[in-house]
Amino acid sequence: MRIPWTREQLIEVLKLYCRTPFGRLHSRNPDIIKLAAEIGRTPSAIALKAVNFASLDPTIDRKGMSNASALDRAVWDEFFTNLDQFLEQPEQVSPNKGFDEAAQDEYIASLPEGIDAPGLSKIRINQGFFREMVLASYDCKCAVSGIAETELLTTSHIVPWSVDPKTRTNPRNGICLNALHDRAFDRGFVSFDDDLSVIYSPRLPLGIRSKIHTLGGDRLNLPNRFLPDPQFLNYHRTKVFKAA
Repeated sequence: MRIPWTREQLIEVLKLYCRTPFGRLHSRNPDIIKLAAEIGRTPSAIALKAVNFASLDPTIDRKGMSNASALDRAVWDEFFTNLDQFLEQPEQVSPNKGFDEAAQDEYIASLPEGIDAPGLSKIRINQGFFREMVLASYDCKCAVSGIAETELLTTSHIVPWSVDPKTRTNPRNGICLNALHDRAFDRGFVSFDDDLSVIYSPRLPLGIRSKIHTLGGDRLNLPNRFLPDPQFLNYHRTKVFKAA
């Protein structure tokens, strides 16, 4: 007898989908095996459901199987409309994933959406899950240089964290960059044009620009999913980028 999926099970699969690179959406993935044991499903069923979620993802060209159910669609819409409410119990971060920011190990489970928590320093709640989503989308590679060492990678916010709480955990507000490009992007010395080509601020000395350019290409390498939102990129160009 076929047992229907529950909303709660689908949410757990969707969370796993968000933080798993496409190449690892298979039944041999230890994370999928672990989740299957936790929610009483087979690893094959988890993998298949994750691929079905890919068929609902509007940010990718690659489509999964087309037999997503009405409940799958409802859960997808609910999850991404109210993303922060599902991140109140953040996963523990494995030390080998390169989560080296000072506050990464200080999760606060009871707070909503991405917010600044008071303390000796501000703690970015739900930053860990945001990082996992963006890293998975870019296959743990810098979108400009192709560097694939997670300890050298940062999940950069396009619209800065301080500007709009509603965009803080939106994976389409993130780009995976190496530490140097992240700092240049954050400071407004580098941005991306409408065609996703790299643009440099005229305030950046030519010698430094040349050195940064040698570390990367001329265009943003697109992620497998959660493409950067054009409106967010436009905000960065007009509000953060040092155009003159």
